[in-house]
Amino acid sequence: MRLSFVQARPELHPYIESFWVFESAVGLPPTDTSMAAPNGCPKLIIPYENSLVSIANGRTQVSQESGLYFVGNRDNSTLLSSSARKTSFIAIEFRPHGAYPFLGIPMEETANGLFDSDVLLGRWGREVREALCNLEEVRQKVDFIQDELLRLLHKGAREDGLVSFCVKTLEHTHGRVTMKDLEQQTGYTRRYLDLLFNRHVGLSPKVLAGIYRFQKFYRKWAQGLTYDALKDELYDYYYDQAHFTKEFKRMTGYSPQKFTLQVSNEFGRRITLK
Repeated sequence: MRLSFVQARPELHPYIESFWVFESAVGLPPTDTSMAAPNGCPKLIIPYENSLVSIANGRTQVSQESGLYFVGNRDNSTLLSSSARKTSFIAIEFRPHGAYPFLGIPMEETANGLFDSDVLLGRWGREVREALCNLEEVRQKVDFIQDELLRLLHKGAREDGLVSFCVKTLEHTHGRVTMKDLEQQTGYTRRYLDLLFNRHVGLSPKVLAGIYRFQKFYRKWAQGLTYDALKDELYDYYYDQAHFTKEFKRMTGYSPQKFTLQVSNEFGRRITLK
């Protein structure tokens, strides 16, 4: 299993969190619990060798080879698998509010969902998917999708400065800013901020804050820390251990202790340590 990270073009940096290519000669290992934990990032997924099977919220979906898919912001984990043959796909992870300026689709309509580009993005999605299928080299596919994203962006960016400020504040504090704090810092009500976030992010500020708190500890797991080591900073981010356990289980499906001791998630580890 190999993950190769791509340096996005400078014009795309404000909108894209990470950009990578997954390659495996034998698919996603059946002995590995290949999990994509929530990180606040909507995604474009381009499987070009083999198909991917995803299970989220009890629903199984297949991302077909030679397809183009959009994954809305999620507040729970997704389990991934594939058949045991050569498997490759490209993933573009947008910033929490980074997909809206390109697509112009209210992000609350995509939250916790996986969508075929032909259905969600209409003519653009269909034409881009077909063009990607006709490109043989990975580098060509990577360059082409960046060209197309820039073309969409130049049609008219819809970035919102208020949303950007709130997202950066939540990210830099690892979700420790309360809604009351955001109201005081911005001068806007919680209801108005929720409406903006639903359109631009697909999740409320409170939910995104919970994801950032979770990611603080999930990254520590990815670095190899034990559950006991994770607890050292616990009370700086959660009311108590029960609160932490509840949130962690909601994000992964496992208690933190069981996850750190029993779950092998090399796929998730490598993505997290990008």
